[in-house]
Amino acid sequence: MIAIFHGHDKKTHKAFQAWRSEHANGFHMTEGASGNFTIHWAQDKRENEAGRGCHHQGVSTNKYREDKDSCYTTARKVCSDDLAELLAWAASHNFKTKSCGHCDTKRFPFSKGSTL
Repeated sequence: MIAIFHGHDKKTHKAFQAWRSEHANGFHMTEGASGNFTIHWAQDKRENEAGRGCHHQGVSTNKYREDKDSCYTTARKVCSDDLAELLAWAASHNFKTKSCGHCDTKRFPFSKGSTL
């Protein structure tokens, strides 16, 4: 199931962080320029038991505005446990996607056709 978080408020920030915490094997896409998304593992590599992910999104325990006095959900986040579902969502909206080079690695490759 797709979950979308977008806003600069505390409630949205906390909801996104809770989703990340509860979906260790999930993915989220972060919107850069309008309609251009980068795909990440849900959790930061410092909190994921397997050590996968990147450090760009910070840990899911970061409090509101603790990330350099900003909010993670200022940029739209589209989340799912199923990478294929995220890719289909993006394609249905004619959005572009790319994998995060720090997340999608030889050690922890994204499986583009299945739920992990």
